[in-house]
Amino acid sequence: MPDDLYQRDILAWSEQQSARLRRVAAGERVNDVDWENVIEEIESLGASELRAVQSMLRLAMLHALKVLAWPGHSARNHWMQEITNFLAQAKDGFQPGMAQRLEAPKFYARALNDLRKMRMDGAPPGTVPDTCAITPEDLLDDDFTADGLIARISRPEAPPAPG
Repeated sequence: MPDDLYQRDILAWSEQQSARLRRVAAGERVNDVDWENVIEEIESLGASELRAVQSMLRLAMLHALKVLAWPGHSARNHWMQEITNFLAQAKDGFQPGMAQRLEAPKFYARALNDLRKMRMDGAPPGTVPDTCAITPEDLLDDDFTADGLIARISRPEAPPAPG
C-alpha cells in the first residue's frame, strides 16, 4: 500500500519508484510499486515536455511580432536575441513524436492576441499579418533563425511545396 510520499516529496518518491522499477526490470518480484502514480507521472512528463516546446515557440513568435509591430523600437536587438534563445530552447526540447502536436497556427494566434494587448512607449502595435504559414519543420530546422521567422511571418502565404 503506497504511503503519502508522492504528495510530500515528489523527488524522493521518484527516486524510490525508480529503484523499485529497476528491481522489477531485473526480474525481481516487487509488490510495492506505486503503479497508479507512476503511470500518471509518465503521462504527465510527456505532456510537460510538449508544453515547454510549445511555450518556447509561442514566445519566439511573439518576439518576432514585436519586431514587426515596432520596427524602430530601441528593444529590437533584445527581441532578436530573445527569438534566437527561444528557438534554441524549442529545438533542444523537441522530440520527433511532438511534430504532429505542434500547432503553429494556434501558437501564432495566441502570440498575436498577446501582441494586440501590448503598448510600447505608449504606442499600439503596427499592422502585422493575421495568419502565418509556419510549419513545425521550419521552427525546428537548425538553419531557421530569428531572421527566417520574421521573414516567414512577413509573408503569410503558404510556403512552397517540397520539390
